[in-house]
Amino acid sequence: MANKTYLPNLPIVGEEGTWESISELIRRQILPKVEAVGDKLFQSVVRSLPSDAAIVPIVSESWSRPRQDGTPQFVYLVSGQGLMLVENKMLALSEGQGFYLPKGTLYAPYLMLSNRILSREWLWFKIHPFGVVVLRSRLTPKAHYQSAHFVVAERRLADLFWEWERERNQTDADFRVTKGLLMAFFGLLARSSPFLPTESNFANNDLPLPLQNALTALHRAYNKPITLNQVAGYCGVTPEYLCRLFRRYLNITPWQYLERLRLRVAHYLLQETGLSIGDVAFLAGFNDLRHFQRLFKRAYGKTPNSVRSRKRIRQKPFLRVWG
Repeated sequence: MANKTYLPNLPIVGEEGTWESISELIRRQILPKVEAVGDKLFQSVVRSLPSDAAIVPIVSESWSRPRQDGTPQFVYLVSGQGLMLVENKMLALSEGQGFYLPKGTLYAPYLMLSNRILSREWLWFKIHPFGVVVLRSRLTPKAHYQSAHFVVAERRLADLFWEWERERNQTDADFRVTKGLLMAFFGLLARSSPFLPTESNFANNDLPLPLQNALTALHRAYNKPITLNQVAGYCGVTPEYLCRLFRRYLNITPWQYLERLRLRVAHYLLQETGLSIGDVAFLAGFNDLRHFQRLFKRAYGKTPNSVRSRKRIRQKPFLRVWG
């Protein structure tokens, strides 16, 4: 039996991976559609699973399996043809359509028919008690791409969502109410600012352009696997030259900078959300929980658990990150 070929998972480091581009999509695409059709935008119909349907192999066998998240989420197809597995049925979306996945729904985000991989691009909105986590992803026949996870710690977003879900489950649900709540939800989200270390901190004329570009790439893909060669290629320089720029101007290596950036994100998430330690590590870009805990204690002199705000509502883990 031939070995299965898995598509790589790569970071989106261009402008399309910024929060500004995502919020613009919300304003220009999602909000007008919700205004026109209300929450019907997220009520597409699933159908029987074709015999030639299969999950697109990405990264590894475990990564490509169906999953059940501990959070509800909206998905929206920005472009292409979106084929998903939802509760062992097929969801087929056209550009500009969406779907709502309640908590615990069994799904796989990418299906292919007759082993043919179609290009598509999604926005994902995962709702938590503290707010929303937003992700942009893109699939091509050659690779899968993801933006950083944008964490919007705004409890009013969670309140609006829960009110929407409560209303939609009423036997006498009012279309005008559900529509208004979704308009308020996405309108507030588009105006909110996620926690992500700002690129403006290093956008100055004192740093060489290749170094500024490298910092931009790291900030846009801080929680994704990324190699020195990828960063250097994005900047148009060699890895050796890029390392020299980091040492000369920042007195640090690229990976030391990235590690500190990830730890800063983790520290914020521990204080401002009720996420599990494993989920915090995942969202900050660490793929080894024990390694993350060691680095965190070395950097802050405290364990991740001791930094967590006792006032925050604890959430059960929502991602099966550690197997």
